[in-house]
Amino acid sequence: MHILEHVLAMILAVTLIGALGKRVPIPLPLLLVGGGVAMSAIPGFDDIGLEPEIFFALFIPPLLFADSWLLPKREFYQLRYSIMLLAFGLVFATVFAVGYGVHLLIPSLPLAACFALGAVVSPTDAVAVSAITEKVRLPSRSANVLAGESLINDASGLVAFKFAVAAILTGSFSLEQAAVSFFALVVGGLLTGVAIAGFIQWLRLSLVRRGLRDPSVSVALSVLTPFAAYLVGERLFHFSGILAVVAAGFYAGIHDTKHMETDIRLHASNVWTMLLFVFNGLVFLLLGLQLRSVFAGISGYHWQELLYYALAVSGMVIAVRLLWIFPFSRVSTWLMRLHDPHVPTSPWRNVFITGWAGIRGAVTLAGALSIPLMAGDAPFPGRHLLIFLATSVIIATLLINGLTLPLFIRWFRVQADDIVERETRAARVATTEAAIKSLMDISTADLPEEQRHFLLRLREEYERRLLHYAHPDTSQGQKAGTRLECESSIRLQALAAERKELHRLRQDGIINDETLRTIQIDIDYAESSLTGRK
Repeated sequence: MHILEHVLAMILAVTLIGALGKRVPIPLPLLLVGGGVAMSAIPGFDDIGLEPEIFFALFIPPLLFADSWLLPKREFYQLRYSIMLLAFGLVFATVFAVGYGVHLLIPSLPLAACFALGAVVSPTDAVAVSAITEKVRLPSRSANVLAGESLINDASGLVAFKFAVAAILTGSFSLEQAAVSFFALVVGGLLTGVAIAGFIQWLRLSLVRRGLRDPSVSVALSVLTPFAAYLVGERLFHFSGILAVVAAGFYAGIHDTKHMETDIRLHASNVWTMLLFVFNGLVFLLLGLQLRSVFAGISGYHWQELLYYALAVSGMVIAVRLLWIFPFSRVSTWLMRLHDPHVPTSPWRNVFITGWAGIRGAVTLAGALSIPLMAGDAPFPGRHLLIFLATSVIIATLLINGLTLPLFIRWFRVQADDIVERETRAARVATTEAAIKSLMDISTADLPEEQRHFLLRLREEYERRLLHYAHPDTSQGQKAGTRLECESSIRLQALAAERKELHRLRQDGIINDETLRTIQIDIDYAESSLTGRK
Protein backbone atom coordinates (compact mmCIF):
# COMPACT_ATOMS: atom_id res chain seq x y z
CA MET A 1 0.00 0.00 0.00
CA HIS A 2 1.13 3.53 -0.72
CA ILE A 3 1.31 6.28 1.89
CA LEU A 4 -1.92 7.87 0.63
CA GLU A 5 -3.90 4.67 1.15
CA HIS A 6 -2.33 4.26 4.61
CA VAL A 7 -3.30 7.77 5.68
CA LEU A 8 -6.85 7.54 4.32
CA ALA A 9 -7.38 4.15 5.94
CA MET A 10 -6.13 5.44 9.31
CA ILE A 11 -8.36 8.53 9.14
CA LEU A 12 -11.34 6.26 8.35
CA ALA A 13 -10.42 4.05 11.31
CA VAL A 14 -10.19 7.09 13.60
CA THR A 15 -13.62 8.26 12.42
CA LEU A 16 -15.31 4.89 12.98
CA ILE A 17 -13.64 4.29 16.35
CA GLY A 18 -14.52 7.86 17.39
CA ALA A 19 -18.17 7.16 16.61
CA LEU A 20 -17.96 3.89 18.57
CA GLY A 21 -16.46 5.76 21.52
CA LYS A 22 -19.69 7.69 21.94
CA ARG A 23 -21.57 4.45 22.69
CA VAL A 24 -19.18 2.42 24.86
CA PRO A 25 -17.92 3.29 28.37
CA ILE A 26 -14.25 2.73 27.43
CA PRO A 27 -11.91 5.74 27.14
CA LEU A 28 -11.41 6.64 23.50
CA PRO A 29 -7.57 6.44 23.66
CA LEU A 30 -7.79 2.78 24.66
CA LEU A 31 -10.20 2.05 21.81
CA LEU A 32 -7.83 3.74 19.37
CA VAL A 33 -4.80 1.86 20.66
CA GLY A 34 -6.75 -1.39 20.32
CA GLY A 35 -7.77 -0.39 16.81
CA GLY A 36 -4.13 0.25 15.95
CA VAL A 37 -3.13 -3.19 17.25
CA ALA A 38 -5.87 -4.78 15.14
CA MET A 39 -4.82 -2.83 12.04
CA SER A 40 -1.20 -3.91 12.48
CA ALA A 41 -2.33 -7.47 11.62
CA ILE A 42 -3.45 -6.28 8.17
CA PRO A 43 -0.82 -6.73 5.43
CA GLY A 44 0.66 -3.35 4.61
CA PHE A 45 0.13 -1.95 8.10
CA ASP A 46 2.47 -4.33 9.91
CA ASP A 47 5.62 -2.48 8.93
CA ILE A 48 4.62 1.17 9.24
CA GLY A 49 7.63 3.05 10.54
CA LEU A 50 7.27 6.07 12.80
CA GLU A 51 9.99 8.69 12.43
CA PRO A 52 10.13 10.52 15.79
CA GLU A 53 11.20 13.84 14.26
CA ILE A 54 8.33 13.78 11.74
CA PHE A 55 5.92 12.67 14.46
CA PHE A 56 6.95 15.54 16.74
CA ALA A 57 6.82 18.13 13.97
CA LEU A 58 3.46 16.99 12.57
CA PHE A 59 1.32 15.95 15.54
CA ILE A 60 2.65 17.50 18.74
CA PRO A 61 2.59 21.24 17.78
CA PRO A 62 -1.12 21.58 16.90
CA LEU A 63 -2.25 19.46 19.86
CA LEU A 64 -0.15 21.36 22.41
CA PHE A 65 -1.04 24.70 20.79
CA ALA A 66 -4.76 24.01 21.13
CA ASP A 67 -4.41 22.88 24.76
CA SER A 68 -2.38 25.94 25.72
CA TRP A 69 -4.81 28.20 23.80
CA LEU A 70 -7.76 26.78 25.77
CA LEU A 71 -6.01 26.63 29.16
CA PRO A 72 -7.49 29.25 31.52
CA LYS A 73 -4.72 31.80 31.89
CA ARG A 74 -5.97 33.16 35.23
CA GLU A 75 -5.98 29.69 36.78
CA PHE A 76 -2.56 28.91 35.33
CA TYR A 77 -1.12 31.94 37.12
CA GLN A 78 -2.96 31.16 40.35
CA LEU A 79 -1.79 27.53 40.33
CA ARG A 80 1.71 28.26 39.02
CA TYR A 81 3.44 26.79 42.07
CA SER A 82 1.53 23.50 41.86
CA ILE A 83 2.12 23.28 38.11
CA MET A 84 5.83 24.06 38.26
CA LEU A 85 6.48 21.68 41.16
CA LEU A 86 4.95 18.92 39.05
CA ALA A 87 6.25 19.99 35.64
CA PHE A 88 9.85 20.38 36.80
CA GLY A 89 10.26 18.93 40.31
CA LEU A 90 8.32 15.72 39.72
CA VAL A 91 9.94 15.21 36.32
CA PHE A 92 13.44 15.30 37.76
CA ALA A 93 12.37 13.16 40.73
CA THR A 94 10.98 10.58 38.29
CA VAL A 95 14.17 10.66 36.21
CA PHE A 96 16.35 9.85 39.23
CA ALA A 97 13.97 7.41 40.94
CA VAL A 98 13.21 5.40 37.80
CA GLY A 99 16.83 5.66 36.62
CA TYR A 100 18.32 4.20 39.80
CA GLY A 101 15.41 1.77 40.24
CA VAL A 102 15.73 0.31 36.74
CA HIS A 103 19.51 0.10 37.09
CA LEU A 104 19.07 -1.97 40.27
CA LEU A 105 16.39 -4.05 38.58
CA ILE A 106 18.41 -4.63 35.37
CA PRO A 107 22.11 -4.13 36.19
CA SER A 108 23.12 -4.87 32.59
CA LEU A 109 21.63 -1.53 31.53
CA PRO A 110 24.01 1.45 31.98
CA LEU A 111 22.87 4.05 34.49
CA ALA A 112 22.72 6.77 31.83
CA ALA A 113 20.42 4.57 29.70
CA CYS A 114 18.18 4.07 32.74
CA PHE A 115 18.10 7.84 33.26
CA ALA A 116 17.06 8.19 29.60
CA LEU A 117 14.15 5.82 30.28
CA GLY A 118 13.19 7.80 33.39
CA ALA A 119 13.21 11.02 31.37
CA VAL A 120 11.06 9.51 28.62
CA VAL A 121 8.37 8.24 30.99
CA SER A 122 8.40 11.32 33.26
CA PRO A 123 6.07 13.68 31.35
CA THR A 124 2.35 13.17 31.42
CA ASP A 125 0.67 13.60 28.07
CA ALA A 126 -1.69 16.53 27.51
CA VAL A 127 -3.60 14.66 24.80
CA ALA A 128 -4.01 11.49 26.86
CA VAL A 129 -5.03 13.35 30.04
CA SER A 130 -7.63 15.49 28.27
CA ALA A 131 -9.00 12.48 26.38
CA ILE A 132 -9.30 10.34 29.52
CA THR A 133 -10.86 13.12 31.64
CA GLU A 134 -13.26 14.17 28.88
CA LYS A 135 -16.07 11.97 30.23
CA VAL A 136 -15.42 12.58 33.94
CA ARG A 137 -15.84 15.91 35.66
CA LEU A 138 -12.88 16.80 37.82
CA PRO A 139 -12.67 19.61 40.37
CA SER A 140 -11.56 22.71 38.51
CA ARG A 141 -8.31 23.01 40.49
CA SER A 142 -7.31 19.41 39.67
CA ALA A 143 -8.28 19.79 36.00
CA ASN A 144 -6.31 23.02 35.60
CA VAL A 145 -3.23 21.66 37.39
CA LEU A 146 -3.24 18.56 35.17
CA ALA A 147 -3.64 20.62 32.02
CA GLY A 148 -0.88 23.06 32.94
CA GLU A 149 1.49 20.33 34.11
CA SER A 150 1.11 18.23 30.96
CA LEU A 151 1.89 21.25 28.80
CA ILE A 152 5.12 22.17 30.57
CA ASN A 153 6.54 18.79 31.58
CA ASP A 154 6.89 17.62 27.98
CA ALA A 155 9.71 20.10 27.56
CA SER A 156 11.44 19.35 30.88
CA GLY A 157 11.23 15.57 30.36
CA LEU A 158 12.52 15.67 26.79
CA VAL A 159 15.36 18.03 27.69
CA ALA A 160 16.42 15.66 30.47
CA PHE A 161 16.20 12.82 27.94
CA LYS A 162 18.53 14.65 25.55
CA PHE A 163 21.12 15.12 28.29
CA ALA A 164 20.93 11.43 29.29
CA VAL A 165 21.39 10.27 25.69
CA ALA A 166 24.23 12.75 25.19
CA ALA A 167 25.95 11.30 28.28
CA ILE A 168 25.89 7.84 26.66
CA LEU A 169 27.04 9.07 23.26
CA THR A 170 29.87 11.23 24.62
CA GLY A 171 30.70 9.30 27.77
CA SER A 172 30.68 12.46 29.91
CA PHE A 173 28.18 14.64 31.77
CA SER A 174 28.54 18.09 33.34
CA LEU A 175 25.81 19.19 35.74
CA GLU A 176 26.81 22.84 35.45
CA GLN A 177 26.76 22.74 31.65
CA ALA A 178 23.46 20.87 31.69
CA ALA A 179 21.87 23.49 33.98
CA VAL A 180 23.00 26.37 31.75
CA SER A 181 21.81 24.57 28.61
CA PHE A 182 18.47 23.75 30.24
CA PHE A 183 17.91 27.39 31.20
CA ALA A 184 18.78 28.53 27.67
CA LEU A 185 16.46 25.97 26.08
CA VAL A 186 13.53 26.98 28.30
CA VAL A 187 13.90 30.75 28.08
CA GLY A 188 14.78 30.67 24.39
CA GLY A 189 11.81 28.46 23.59
CA LEU A 190 9.37 30.71 25.46
CA LEU A 191 10.68 33.87 23.81
CA THR A 192 10.61 32.26 20.37
CA GLY A 193 7.00 31.18 20.78
CA VAL A 194 5.87 34.62 21.88
CA ALA A 195 7.77 36.25 19.02
CA ILE A 196 6.27 33.94 16.38
CA ALA A 197 2.72 34.30 17.69
CA GLY A 198 3.14 38.07 17.98
CA PHE A 199 4.42 38.33 14.43
CA ILE A 200 1.54 36.29 13.02
CA GLN A 201 -0.94 38.38 15.03
CA TRP A 202 0.63 41.57 13.60
CA LEU A 203 0.53 40.11 10.08
CA ARG A 204 -3.16 39.23 10.38
CA LEU A 205 -4.10 42.68 11.69
CA SER A 206 -1.98 44.34 8.98
CA LEU A 207 -3.89 42.45 6.29
CA VAL A 208 -7.18 43.56 7.83
CA ARG A 209 -6.08 47.21 7.98
CA ARG A 210 -5.12 47.08 4.29
CA GLY A 211 -8.52 45.77 3.27
CA LEU A 212 -7.26 42.21 2.70
CA ARG A 213 -9.48 40.64 5.35
CA ASP A 214 -10.36 37.02 4.57
CA PRO A 215 -11.52 34.46 7.18
CA SER A 216 -9.82 31.62 5.31
CA VAL A 217 -6.48 33.44 5.35
CA SER A 218 -6.78 34.20 9.07
CA VAL A 219 -7.63 30.60 9.91
CA ALA A 220 -4.76 29.32 7.75
CA LEU A 221 -2.37 31.61 9.66
CA SER A 222 -3.79 30.27 12.92
CA VAL A 223 -3.17 26.67 11.84
CA LEU A 224 0.39 27.49 10.72
CA THR A 225 1.30 29.22 14.01
CA PRO A 226 2.18 26.10 16.07
CA PHE A 227 4.23 24.57 13.25
CA ALA A 228 6.14 27.82 12.74
CA ALA A 229 6.83 28.14 16.47
CA TYR A 230 8.05 24.55 16.75
CA LEU A 231 10.26 24.56 13.65
CA VAL A 232 11.81 27.96 14.33
CA GLY A 233 12.44 27.14 17.99
CA GLU A 234 13.66 23.55 17.47
CA ARG A 235 15.39 23.59 14.10
CA LEU A 236 16.53 27.18 13.61
CA PHE A 237 17.57 28.27 17.11
CA HIS A 238 17.87 24.81 18.75
CA PHE A 239 15.70 25.83 21.70
CA SER A 240 12.78 23.86 23.12
CA GLY A 241 10.28 23.67 20.26
CA ILE A 242 7.61 22.31 22.60
CA LEU A 243 7.84 25.29 24.94
CA ALA A 244 7.81 27.59 21.91
CA VAL A 245 4.48 26.04 20.88
CA VAL A 246 3.10 26.37 24.42
CA ALA A 247 4.14 30.02 24.62
CA ALA A 248 2.63 30.70 21.19
CA GLY A 249 -0.63 29.09 22.28
CA PHE A 250 -0.72 31.19 25.45
CA TYR A 251 -0.14 34.38 23.50
CA ALA A 252 -2.70 33.53 20.83
CA GLY A 253 -5.27 32.48 23.42
CA ILE A 254 -5.03 35.89 25.08
CA HIS A 255 -5.03 38.03 21.95
CA ASP A 256 -7.27 36.08 19.57
CA THR A 257 -10.30 36.59 21.80
CA LYS A 258 -9.76 40.34 21.52
CA HIS A 259 -8.85 40.75 17.85
CA MET A 260 -10.63 37.93 16.00
CA GLU A 261 -13.90 38.95 14.37
CA THR A 262 -17.02 36.81 14.86
CA ASP A 263 -17.01 35.06 11.49
CA ILE A 264 -13.29 34.32 11.69
CA ARG A 265 -13.66 32.97 15.23
CA LEU A 266 -16.51 30.64 14.19
CA HIS A 267 -14.60 29.51 11.10
CA ALA A 268 -11.45 28.84 13.14
CA SER A 269 -13.42 26.91 15.78
CA ASN A 270 -14.87 24.56 13.15
CA VAL A 271 -11.51 23.98 11.47
CA TRP A 272 -9.64 23.37 14.72
CA THR A 273 -12.33 21.02 16.04
CA MET A 274 -11.95 18.81 12.98
CA LEU A 275 -8.13 18.92 13.02
CA LEU A 276 -7.90 18.05 16.71
CA PHE A 277 -10.29 15.13 16.33
CA VAL A 278 -8.22 13.64 13.51
CA PHE A 279 -4.81 14.38 15.05
CA ASN A 280 -5.80 13.10 18.50
CA GLY A 281 -7.09 9.90 16.96
CA LEU A 282 -4.08 9.33 14.74
CA VAL A 283 -1.70 9.72 17.69
CA PHE A 284 -3.20 6.80 19.61
CA LEU A 285 -3.86 4.73 16.48
CA LEU A 286 -0.17 5.02 15.57
CA LEU A 287 0.73 3.99 19.11
CA GLY A 288 -1.24 0.76 18.62
CA LEU A 289 0.34 0.19 15.22
CA GLN A 290 3.83 0.36 16.78
CA LEU A 291 3.22 -2.27 19.45
CA ARG A 292 3.85 -5.22 17.11
CA SER A 293 7.30 -3.94 16.12
CA VAL A 294 8.09 -3.08 19.76
CA PHE A 295 7.42 -6.65 20.85
CA ALA A 296 9.32 -8.03 17.87
CA GLY A 297 12.46 -6.20 19.02
CA ILE A 298 12.57 -7.99 22.40
CA SER A 299 11.96 -11.55 21.21
CA GLY A 300 15.10 -12.70 23.05
CA TYR A 301 13.55 -12.19 26.51
CA HIS A 302 11.18 -14.59 28.26
CA TRP A 303 7.63 -13.26 28.55
CA GLN A 304 7.52 -13.68 32.34
CA GLU A 305 10.72 -11.66 32.68
CA LEU A 306 9.30 -8.92 30.44
CA LEU A 307 6.03 -8.82 32.36
CA TYR A 308 7.95 -8.48 35.63
CA TYR A 309 10.05 -5.62 34.24
CA ALA A 310 7.00 -3.86 32.75
CA LEU A 311 4.96 -4.04 35.97
CA ALA A 312 7.94 -2.98 38.10
CA VAL A 313 8.77 0.10 36.00
CA SER A 314 5.10 1.10 35.68
CA GLY A 315 4.71 0.71 39.44
CA MET A 316 7.76 2.95 40.01
CA VAL A 317 6.31 5.68 37.79
CA ILE A 318 2.90 5.61 39.49
CA ALA A 319 4.36 5.36 43.01
CA VAL A 320 6.81 8.25 42.55
CA ARG A 321 3.97 10.51 41.39
CA LEU A 322 1.76 9.64 44.37
CA LEU A 323 4.63 9.98 46.87
CA TRP A 324 5.55 13.37 45.40
CA ILE A 325 2.13 14.92 45.01
CA PHE A 326 0.87 14.62 48.59
CA PRO A 327 3.62 16.58 50.42
CA PHE A 328 4.22 19.04 47.60
CA SER A 329 0.52 19.85 47.22
CA ARG A 330 0.79 21.26 50.72
CA VAL A 331 4.01 23.09 49.80
CA SER A 332 2.29 24.74 46.82
CA THR A 333 -0.66 25.73 49.03
CA TRP A 334 1.74 27.34 51.51
CA LEU A 335 3.45 29.25 48.69
CA MET A 336 0.10 30.47 47.34
CA ARG A 337 -0.91 31.66 50.80
CA LEU A 338 2.07 34.02 50.79
CA HIS A 339 0.06 36.04 48.24
CA ASP A 340 -3.48 35.11 49.24
CA PRO A 341 -4.02 33.86 52.83
CA HIS A 342 -7.51 32.61 51.95
CA VAL A 343 -6.37 29.86 49.55
CA PRO A 344 -8.13 26.65 50.66
CA THR A 345 -6.31 23.39 51.25
CA SER A 346 -7.16 20.74 48.68
CA PRO A 347 -8.83 17.67 50.22
CA TRP A 348 -6.64 14.58 50.15
CA ARG A 349 -9.18 12.87 47.86
CA ASN A 350 -8.70 15.58 45.23
CA VAL A 351 -4.92 15.36 45.61
CA PHE A 352 -5.06 11.59 45.07
CA ILE A 353 -7.20 12.00 41.94
CA THR A 354 -4.69 14.52 40.56
CA GLY A 355 -1.87 12.07 41.24
CA TRP A 356 -3.73 9.11 39.79
CA ALA A 357 -4.46 10.97 36.54
CA GLY A 358 -0.78 10.99 35.54
CA ILE A 359 -1.27 9.23 32.21
CA ARG A 360 1.49 8.84 29.62
CA GLY A 361 0.97 8.94 25.88
CA ALA A 362 2.35 9.91 22.51
CA VAL A 363 5.22 12.11 23.71
CA THR A 364 6.65 9.19 25.71
CA LEU A 365 6.41 6.89 22.69
CA ALA A 366 8.02 9.40 20.33
CA GLY A 367 10.80 10.06 22.81
CA ALA A 368 11.51 6.35 23.22
CA LEU A 369 11.56 5.76 19.47
CA SER A 370 14.06 8.62 19.09
CA ILE A 371 16.70 6.68 21.06
CA PRO A 372 19.65 6.36 18.65
CA LEU A 373 20.44 3.03 17.04
CA MET A 374 24.15 3.39 17.71
CA ALA A 375 26.27 4.79 20.52
CA GLY A 376 29.54 5.38 18.75
CA ASP A 377 30.63 2.16 17.07
CA ALA A 378 28.42 -0.06 19.25
CA PRO A 379 24.65 -0.49 19.33
CA PHE A 380 22.85 1.71 21.84
CA PRO A 381 22.69 -0.37 25.05
CA GLY A 382 19.28 -1.99 25.59
CA ARG A 383 17.48 0.14 23.01
CA HIS A 384 14.69 -2.37 22.26
CA LEU A 385 14.17 -3.08 25.96
CA LEU A 386 14.00 0.63 26.77
CA ILE A 387 11.37 1.17 24.06
CA PHE A 388 9.40 -1.80 25.39
CA LEU A 389 9.48 -0.49 28.96
CA ALA A 390 8.42 3.00 27.89
CA THR A 391 5.55 1.52 25.87
CA SER A 392 4.59 -0.62 28.86
CA VAL A 393 4.27 2.50 31.03
CA ILE A 394 1.97 4.07 28.42
CA ILE A 395 -0.25 0.98 28.23
CA ALA A 396 -0.24 0.52 32.03
CA THR A 397 -1.24 4.10 32.79
CA LEU A 398 -3.91 4.04 30.10
CA LEU A 399 -5.33 0.74 31.37
CA ILE A 400 -4.81 0.98 35.13
CA ASN A 401 -5.15 4.71 35.75
CA GLY A 402 -7.44 5.50 32.84
CA LEU A 403 -10.00 2.78 33.52
CA THR A 404 -10.03 3.15 37.31
CA LEU A 405 -10.03 6.96 37.45
CA PRO A 406 -13.86 7.24 37.12
CA LEU A 407 -14.23 4.48 39.75
CA PHE A 408 -12.02 6.34 42.24
CA ILE A 409 -13.90 9.57 41.58
CA ARG A 410 -17.18 7.87 42.47
CA TRP A 411 -15.67 5.88 45.34
CA PHE A 412 -14.10 8.91 47.01
CA ARG A 413 -17.14 11.04 46.11
CA VAL A 414 -14.99 13.65 44.45
CA GLN A 415 -17.39 16.18 43.02
CA ALA A 416 -16.71 18.78 40.39
CA ASP A 417 -17.25 22.30 41.68
CA ASP A 418 -19.59 24.77 40.03
CA ILE A 419 -17.06 27.59 39.64
CA VAL A 420 -17.45 27.71 35.86
CA GLU A 421 -21.25 27.60 36.09
CA ARG A 422 -21.33 30.37 38.68
CA GLU A 423 -18.97 32.58 36.72
CA THR A 424 -20.90 31.91 33.51
CA ARG A 425 -24.17 32.86 35.17
CA ALA A 426 -22.64 36.01 36.67
CA ALA A 427 -21.17 36.99 33.29
CA ARG A 428 -24.54 36.45 31.60
CA VAL A 429 -26.18 38.68 34.19
CA ALA A 430 -23.55 41.41 33.69
CA THR A 431 -23.73 41.32 29.88
CA THR A 432 -27.53 41.27 29.90
CA GLU A 433 -27.61 44.26 32.25
CA ALA A 434 -25.21 46.08 29.91
CA ALA A 435 -27.51 45.35 26.96
CA ILE A 436 -30.56 46.60 28.86
CA LYS A 437 -28.72 49.79 29.83
CA SER A 438 -27.74 50.43 26.20
CA LEU A 439 -31.37 49.92 25.12
CA MET A 440 -32.60 52.25 27.87
CA ASP A 441 -30.24 54.94 26.58
CA ILE A 442 -31.93 54.91 23.18
CA SER A 443 -34.39 57.78 22.93
CA THR A 444 -37.80 56.70 21.63
CA ALA A 445 -39.01 60.25 20.92
CA ASP A 446 -37.69 60.36 17.36
CA LEU A 447 -38.35 56.72 16.47
CA PRO A 448 -41.24 55.60 14.26
CA GLU A 449 -43.99 53.70 16.03
CA GLU A 450 -42.93 50.29 14.68
CA GLN A 451 -39.37 50.75 15.90
CA ARG A 452 -40.61 51.87 19.32
CA HIS A 453 -42.65 48.67 19.61
CA PHE A 454 -39.64 46.60 18.56
CA LEU A 455 -37.43 48.37 21.12
CA LEU A 456 -39.95 47.64 23.88
CA ARG A 457 -40.18 43.97 22.87
CA LEU A 458 -36.40 43.67 22.84
CA ARG A 459 -36.17 45.25 26.31
CA GLU A 460 -38.77 42.79 27.60
CA GLU A 461 -36.83 39.86 26.16
CA TYR A 462 -33.60 40.99 27.83
CA GLU A 463 -35.43 41.58 31.12
CA ARG A 464 -36.84 38.03 31.02
CA ARG A 465 -33.36 36.74 30.28
CA LEU A 466 -31.93 38.74 33.20
CA LEU A 467 -34.62 37.38 35.52
CA HIS A 468 -33.82 33.83 34.44
CA TYR A 469 -30.04 34.22 34.83
CA ALA A 470 -30.10 36.19 38.08
CA HIS A 471 -32.77 34.14 39.87
CA PRO A 472 -32.83 30.67 38.27
CA ASP A 473 -34.21 28.96 41.40
CA THR A 474 -37.19 31.24 42.00
CA SER A 475 -40.62 30.71 40.49
CA GLN A 476 -40.33 33.93 38.48
CA GLY A 477 -36.88 32.94 37.17
CA GLN A 478 -38.10 29.48 36.21
CA LYS A 479 -41.16 30.96 34.53
CA ALA A 480 -38.93 33.33 32.54
CA GLY A 481 -36.67 30.42 31.60
CA THR A 482 -39.64 28.35 30.44
CA ARG A 483 -40.85 31.24 28.29
CA LEU A 484 -37.41 31.72 26.74
CA GLU A 485 -37.26 27.97 26.06
CA CYS A 486 -40.66 28.07 24.42
CA GLU A 487 -39.73 31.07 22.28
CA SER A 488 -36.52 29.36 21.17
CA SER A 489 -38.43 26.23 20.19
CA ILE A 490 -40.89 28.28 18.14
CA ARG A 491 -38.08 30.14 16.40
CA LEU A 492 -36.28 26.87 15.66
CA GLN A 493 -39.50 25.51 14.17
CA ALA A 494 -39.78 28.56 11.94
CA LEU A 495 -36.13 28.21 10.85
CA ALA A 496 -36.74 24.55 10.01
CA ALA A 497 -39.66 25.63 7.80
CA GLU A 498 -37.39 28.18 6.09
CA ARG A 499 -34.78 25.53 5.40
CA LYS A 500 -37.36 23.07 4.05
CA GLU A 501 -38.79 25.68 1.68
CA LEU A 502 -35.30 26.73 0.59
CA HIS A 503 -34.48 23.17 -0.46
CA ARG A 504 -37.82 22.87 -2.27
CA LEU A 505 -37.01 25.99 -4.28
CA ARG A 506 -33.64 24.54 -5.26
CA GLN A 507 -35.17 21.16 -6.11
CA ASP A 508 -37.78 22.81 -8.37
CA GLY A 509 -35.07 24.79 -10.17
CA ILE A 510 -36.34 28.18 -8.97
CA ILE A 511 -33.00 29.02 -7.30
CA ASN A 512 -29.50 27.69 -7.89
CA ASP A 513 -26.97 26.23 -5.46
CA GLU A 514 -25.20 29.53 -4.86
CA THR A 515 -28.44 31.19 -3.76
CA LEU A 516 -29.22 28.22 -1.53
CA ARG A 517 -25.83 28.40 0.19
CA THR A 518 -26.09 32.16 0.73
CA ILE A 519 -29.45 31.95 2.49
CA GLN A 520 -28.60 28.69 4.25
CA ILE A 521 -25.64 30.32 5.98
CA ASP A 522 -27.98 32.96 7.45
CA ILE A 523 -30.34 30.24 8.69
CA ASP A 524 -27.43 28.24 10.14
CA TYR A 525 -26.09 31.22 12.09
CA ALA A 526 -29.56 32.01 13.45
CA GLU A 527 -30.07 28.38 14.49
CA SER A 528 -26.65 28.04 16.07
CA SER A 529 -27.22 31.18 18.16
CA LEU A 530 -30.47 29.68 19.50
CA THR A 531 -29.12 26.20 20.16
CA GLY A 532 -25.90 27.58 21.67
CA ARG A 533 -27.83 29.83 24.04
CA LYS A 534 -30.18 27.00 24.85
